Amino acid sequence: MSKNTHLEHLEDSILLDGGKGAKDAFMFLDELARVFSTAGNNNMKITTKWDGAPAVFCGLYPGTSRFFVGTKSIFNVGAKINFNDADVDKNHGHAPGLASKLKDCLKYLPSIGIKGVAQGDLLFTQEDKQKKKIHGQDCLIFQPNTITYCIPKEDELYEKALRAKLGVVFHTQYVGDSIQNMRAKFGYDVSQLTTSNDVLVLSAETGELGKDFLLDKSEKKELITIRNSSSKLVANKFLDLMAEHNSGKDQLVVGTRLKIFFNKYIREGTKMGTSKQVLSEFKEYFRSEVQKAADKLKTPKGKAAKLTKLYDGLDLIDKCQKELINTIDLYKNLQMAKDMFVHKLEKGERFGTFLRTDTGYDITAPEGYVAITEGEKAVKLVDRLSFSTANFNVSKNWVDGDTK
Repeated sequence: MSKNTHLEHLEDSILLDGGKGAKDAFMFLDELARVFSTAGNNNMKITTKWDGAPAVFCGLYPGTSRFFVGTKSIFNVGAKINFNDADVDKNHGHAPGLASKLKDCLKYLPSIGIKGVAQGDLLFTQEDKQKKKIHGQDCLIFQPNTITYCIPKEDELYEKALRAKLGVVFHTQYVGDSIQNMRAKFGYDVSQLTTSNDVLVLSAETGELGKDFLLDKSEKKELITIRNSSSKLVANKFLDLMAEHNSGKDQLVVGTRLKIFFNKYIREGTKMGTSKQVLSEFKEYFRSEVQKAADKLKTPKGKAAKLTKLYDGLDLIDKCQKELINTIDLYKNLQMAKDMFVHKLEKGERFGTFLRTDTGYDITAPEGYVAITEGEKAVKLVDRLSFSTANFNVSKNWVDGDTK
């Protein structure tokens, strides 16, 4: 891949890449099933998605020996590259929270000897850490975004984190002779970095899977059942049409609205009903959204254009009911199979993960994981009804607008 600025959920691949996306989703599930059936090394790499903020790009600027830091905006036209504090003030002065953290990155990250360019997530700076007792356990906590992380006092990293001025987790390295043509390679070998008391560096890689993580007989049987039933639900031509809709900028077509509609369940923290119920709800949702867009327009010509989209979309929904029901079933099946692996991985997490509430801290699962094949294809593995719902609704430690 060229840049690692956004990864998609496994189940969304059928709406974004059509029939090919379905094929890729099955490939990931088959490979995950193989990985979780044999302890030890495997050809698929799995990394933990840390809920850090902001995403940080840093290292030696291509073709020079100058250390720089930046956010995802380094890939934009008019890239914001920061070599010193004055650059940070110029590029990010409108976002003081971000500017302060980038200055800390410029101050401390050169000490760990990054070669080339690395991408990671900032976990904490000095003022973000706090000693606290959570659920009866003494720990050091930090909340970079939605999730509060807890390092138990008995963990060897506790003292390192306490001393550190900055914490970061790296997950991607870049190769190339310029920012514009750099290519992302998933995974980052943190063992090559220089140890520094000022910086706590964590690896995103999960390592080898032990026997406790492997699928048992009943889980294998359930996975095979899901896989076999799912393969019968693929309507390639219809999925390709949904992907075509999602590849454009028009937000008032069936494919684009269907993806947004699925996210609505996640925002509300509710499970989907039967596929017929979901289809009925989607049809009314589509009618309502496009009608609202038409009502906002003042000219008859503008209204007519939107109403044409409405009638065309409703006609497509009516003509393709079977394909839509199959697509909804396929989407749900992919989520179900994916969550089996996510819940296995959650058992091996080293640190506690919590959501801060008005009354304290509630235990939660990690943000999720990324599965990476040898061919450098990657997808997110996230229990979206737990983390994604919280990400939409729970108060964060990060200020809106402070990420660019």
